[in-house]
Amino acid sequence: MSLDSPLKLGYGTLVLKGLLAALVPRKAIVLVTAGWRLGFENVGDLEPREWYVDATRAAGVGLLVAGLTGLLLAGGDDASGTEDGSDTDSDGGSNGPVEVDID
Repeated sequence: MSLDSPLKLGYGTLVLKGLLAALVPRKAIVLVTAGWRLGFENVGDLEPREWYVDATRAAGVGLLVAGLTGLLLAGGDDASGTEDGSDTDSDGGSNGPVEVDID
């Protein structure tokens, strides 16, 4: 079973969240806190402190970089390095773990 599709979906989600947080951090804060604000009154009066907005923007840049890096790595050749997806190298040997006796 290939994990490429779920990985790419997860990395794409990171990219979207990172873009949102980096470009419009105040809206990102409102979206992230929307669920738990339902139980409180007068939440429209709350304003995030400037350091929190800056931290959200920085975290968004980190998410964006992590998501793009993951997409680039997942979009390359498959992990086994062979065209048919088998787990062997070019001379027919296995790419699996190797046991070494150190006695």
